[in-house]
Amino acid sequence: MKLNFTPKYIIALLFLILFSCSVKNSTLKKGAEMEKLGNFKQASELYLSVLYRKSNLPEIENALRRSAQLHISETAFSIATKNEKNDKEGVVNEYYNLNAFVNQVNAFTKNIDIDQQTIAIYTKNLDQYLIGQYDLGIKYLSEQKFTEAESVFNTISRFNANYKDTSKQLSIAINEPIYLSGIQLFGEKKYMTAYHKWNEVYTREPNYKDVKNKLQQALNERYKEGSYYLMQENFKEAAMAFEQVKNININYLDVKNLYKESSCEPIYRKAVKDLKIKKCRTAFFDLDKMIQNFDAYKNSDELKYQALECAEYPIIVESYRARNSNGFENNIQNAVIEDILASKNPFVKIIKGSNDIASPYYRIGESSRNNSQLTRYIANSYIKTNAKAVLTIHINQYQFEESPVRSFDVNGIEMNKMKAKNGADSLVEKAVVYKEYQKRSTLQSSITYRLVEITSGKILLQKTIQKSEIQELRYARNNNSNFKMIYPTRVNANQIIRDDSNYKKLQTLFQTSEQINNQQLVDNLLNDFRKQIVTEILLFNPEE
Repeated sequence: MKLNFTPKYIIALLFLILFSCSVKNSTLKKGAEMEKLGNFKQASELYLSVLYRKSNLPEIENALRRSAQLHISETAFSIATKNEKNDKEGVVNEYYNLNAFVNQVNAFTKNIDIDQQTIAIYTKNLDQYLIGQYDLGIKYLSEQKFTEAESVFNTISRFNANYKDTSKQLSIAINEPIYLSGIQLFGEKKYMTAYHKWNEVYTREPNYKDVKNKLQQALNERYKEGSYYLMQENFKEAAMAFEQVKNININYLDVKNLYKESSCEPIYRKAVKDLKIKKCRTAFFDLDKMIQNFDAYKNSDELKYQALECAEYPIIVESYRARNSNGFENNIQNAVIEDILASKNPFVKIIKGSNDIASPYYRIGESSRNNSQLTRYIANSYIKTNAKAVLTIHINQYQFEESPVRSFDVNGIEMNKMKAKNGADSLVEKAVVYKEYQKRSTLQSSITYRLVEITSGKILLQKTIQKSEIQELRYARNNNSNFKMIYPTRVNANQIIRDDSNYKKLQTLFQTSEQINNQQLVDNLLNDFRKQIVTEILLFNPEE
């Protein structure tokens, strides 16, 4: 198959070859300078760094073999010197590092070895060094210097992981201080802290001493502590203890049931007391949360139902018209009722009342106690509806205002299509004047709403809201020509020219209705009023 090499491919290949040669030559030059100064290890590391990036460079490999062999000879002499000085630690550490270096070099160039004499020196010193280190580690353990012992046995493992029982002694150095800390904490009755200490050991080494039994012992003591608190009716501490045990082992004895009892019993007792003093909403919420968390406890479902019945708060909603209110009293009454029902509030029950100012509730308040006719009416109404309060909404003001229409003459350009003598179409501009109109509608309203307790006439909450909604309208008209052919104008260099960029805006004005949508004003006002009233009614708690 014939290969076609493009000029770009050939140039890239040449560049790659030249770059490789440049890197190789600069490395060899720099390495030679290091070797000249006797820095054979640094030179070897330089050659290795290049070979890690790109292997199979024979000249670099030869240079590495040369510098590495010189470094090995130099280090062998240093090891022999340390041996003469009886520096066992120095011998084994330097040999350890040299052996790692040789392994790195042999990944790229074979047959680089440490001489047998150096190996023999290392072997003899290693045996003596490990004996001393092992004895030192045992001494540290006997003195409970666990950190130092761990360091010593880690060092032994680095040279010979199977030396005597080093792995066992290292385990003691690591685990024993934690194990002993658990014993101390257990003695201080800090059972769960002790548990977590022992669990740290168990996770690392399950068969260390009797740590498995220690875990059970800590768990059992905490369980017994919770049982004691429960007998003393210290429910908070009992629940905390049982929860800690349950989180570790949910099936431990009957911890699940005892945790439920210690958590639920204080809530249950409080709910019973709250029901007696008519704090029914509080009882309902507490019982509802308890049932969600723990399912039923004793007769909690029955108590919750009783609390709900007791907490029900039927409210009569009445709204009274003002002059020119135009049925707004019906709208706001219906809207408030609709929103409260939609909230699905379990307590508030709604009864639709009157819109007539002749309603006995119209002037209900503190003074109603002295009105015997009103008192009788309220008593009869309460019997019929069981209502506890009446929400009265008084429309103090409801007024529409429409400002006079303002008109303006505006210059425009009419584009007409004309036939030329040769039959071709052409556009002809003609100056025209069209009308722009502005009008405004304003709706102002003020309401006062009160929530009044029926039996006493006490005002439970009262607020006056005043709002105004404004809507402005702009539109354009031109009676003498087709509005679609009219363009707005702008001034450019003292000349009036056609403004194509605002053509769509002008066309929108031509097509805009002359009538303001007053219903939108009513809806906006109604939404503001209903939202504030409903929010306050739903947040109101007669028990507070």
